[in-house]
Amino acid sequence: MRDTIYVTGHRNPDTDSICSAIAYANLKEQMGIPAVACRIGELNTETSYVLKKFDVQAPLLIENAKCRLEDIDIDTASLIHPELTIKRAWEKITLGKNKSLFVVDAENNLLGVVSMSNISDVQMKDIDEVRELMKTVPLSNITETIEGELLVTPENYHCDGEVKIMISRNNNFLDEEFEDSIIIMSDNEELQEKAIDKNVACLIITEDKIVSDKILNKARENNVAIITTEYDAMKVARTIYQTPPVSMIMTKEIVTFKITDYVDDVSKRMSKTRYRSYPVVDRKGCVIGAVSRFHLFSYNRKKFILLDHNEASQSVESLEVADVLEIIDHHRIGDIETNNPINFRNQNLGSTSSIIALMYKEHGVKPTKTIASLLCCAIISDTMNFNSPTTTSVDKEIAGELAIIAELDLEQLSIEMFEAVATLRGLSFSEILYNDFKEYSMEGFRIAIGQINILDIKELEIIRREFVSYMDKINAINKYDLLVMTFTNVEGKGSNFIYMGKLAWVVEEIFDGKKENEVLFAKDIVSRKKQIIPRLAAALKLA
Repeated sequence: MRDTIYVTGHRNPDTDSICSAIAYANLKEQMGIPAVACRIGELNTETSYVLKKFDVQAPLLIENAKCRLEDIDIDTASLIHPELTIKRAWEKITLGKNKSLFVVDAENNLLGVVSMSNISDVQMKDIDEVRELMKTVPLSNITETIEGELLVTPENYHCDGEVKIMISRNNNFLDEEFEDSIIIMSDNEELQEKAIDKNVACLIITEDKIVSDKILNKARENNVAIITTEYDAMKVARTIYQTPPVSMIMTKEIVTFKITDYVDDVSKRMSKTRYRSYPVVDRKGCVIGAVSRFHLFSYNRKKFILLDHNEASQSVESLEVADVLEIIDHHRIGDIETNNPINFRNQNLGSTSSIIALMYKEHGVKPTKTIASLLCCAIISDTMNFNSPTTTSVDKEIAGELAIIAELDLEQLSIEMFEAVATLRGLSFSEILYNDFKEYSMEGFRIAIGQINILDIKELEIIRREFVSYMDKINAINKYDLLVMTFTNVEGKGSNFIYMGKLAWVVEEIFDGKKENEVLFAKDIVSRKKQIIPRLAAALKLA
């Protein structure tokens, strides 16, 4: 999904926001542009009903616009097992792209990291430390590293870590102690026999010299290993200290990142360390990649298309770190800023879904029956079945065309929708308030307005006192200058308002309504976009 465009409506999405996102993402896909429909909040009751009715999956829920490691290109991890020799690890580092190797077990769980510095440290260690490393090196590692052949395998191999070269043809070396040592020598059979008598751990015969049956048998009897190699003595001496397994030299205190970590958070943690590459693990802790500072400097930001809003307070969190490619809306022009010129379509229609339907026609793409059905529902919802003052003739015409494709009766569909969802029954106070909730910034004031459609106003009276108390708590937490909840009659007769905050007086001033028991009824007021917001904005300019 690294090249995907995220198509999303506003926070606390309504049916128009969700359905237009699904439809526009579908249009983009049909045009060969990878896109995915998203949402910035939970579905309200109406939208859930619509998606279930037409068997459509809810859009992807996103928390913010930040990139995670899973959204950017990272390196393929170079994985090795703990028994791999230092020599093979060196070859993988020098010949490969990755300068860090990740040591894992059979299930790819991270055990350690091997870098160039780990391998270089082996060459810099003093002799005692090197001996400690060599003590536990298995014969198979030594044989592999010097490209040799193990001719005699003792039952109980034991080494003290000493490595000595015996290449002279005189017997001066015979006064030295060789017990449990690794001896590098040539084809001097007398010295070979003497070395075995001194209980060496292993004889390494260089330059592919033939080892006699006599020496082989004597080695077996004395529990001495014999390896032959085509390397000369000096090459064996240079190479043999690369025989320890990487498990002996790897860094075990590891800085790791999860594939779901945010890039910004990864960058901050990286700034406190100096490794060249860091392992990335999946949700199960298995290594799946490698990330370096380069990846964090060069990644592409997430790309968004915003629908049904153009104000930052209504959009996805951290939008400033993303790229906005398009905005398609039918509300007033807000405050979203972009880094580059974009396609901005703001059209005075009753629904964003009407605009999306027009764009299908403009691109010569016929919506599927399912997409047409969703768009019909969204237009009915946002225009209150064409009773809202925001409704235009274009909305009615488009809805009629979509209904033919969807094989739907618009009047019957509206009745089903409103009877199913235009109720407060079974809803929590949170679900009521945030059913279709938007925040605005006007003249320096913070204003929030929720809206829900209802058929029976008696339902409001049942919950009124407790709901007012709930709104008081919400306003105390968020400190809005004005918090308004609008209960709108689905038949377009008007709305009931509950409101609070230091600007509460503005609501009573802009609506010629009757207030009773903390609820003000305003006849014919049904549109937040067309009636409520413009009046509020005008009143606050004069305040």
